[in-house]
Amino acid sequence: MFHLIKLEQQKNKLEWFVKGAVLATIFILVFSCLLPIMERSDGQQGISNSADYLMFIGAFVRGVFIVFAAVLISKIIIEEFKNRTILVMFSYPINRKRILSAKLILIFCMTFIAMTLSNIIVIIGFFGLNQIVHLTSAMNLTPADFLAAIVKLILFNLATAGAGLVPLYFGMIKYSTPTTIVSSLLIVMVTSSSVGPSFSLASIIYIPLGLALIALCIVAGTIRKIDRIDVN
Repeated sequence: MFHLIKLEQQKNKLEWFVKGAVLATIFILVFSCLLPIMERSDGQQGISNSADYLMFIGAFVRGVFIVFAAVLISKIIIEEFKNRTILVMFSYPINRKRILSAKLILIFCMTFIAMTLSNIIVIIGFFGLNQIVHLTSAMNLTPADFLAAIVKLILFNLATAGAGLVPLYFGMIKYSTPTTIVSSLLIVMVTSSSVGPSFSLASIIYIPLGLALIALCIVAGTIRKIDRIDVN
């Protein structure tokens, strides 16, 4: 399986994903630094403590990489079925289920790793810059708090990387890239919506966890029927 995953990674030339993830991380860091400045100029303080900042950064990063996961699904799976290039892979003496499983594992791992690295870089960058240029006085994070926040973010990211596979169901209906991307945006809306300044769905881990369970059912169903899918 490891060799299949490595083959998929080499075949799909995913340097674009790495470059996109780096640019997205820089953008999120810049916006996170500008947010307290914009709030101060407007005379508002919607984010008033370090926990709120961590939740905002986590939700922002997860929202961006759910869309990245949908793009990966489109590039690695949907377009191969749409253009029938998947027939080349299916002509190998390898079980179809193993081929599809390798693609899905690659997508899950890349999404989770990119999401987690992006989270850590943005958090360290934001808190580091805050120490230098004093963006906000709302930060009061001990090393123990920081470690607990990272563990919590990793749990959220695991669930969210799983939830990012839900667009596979919509994309496989008609092998449509736009449908795959749009369905990922709906997932972002569900996982990141806020009701007023004090309640946000982004703080409830059961939502991405529930979506991850749905994605697991979708993945299992797709793998189970892969031998019956006609791409001729």
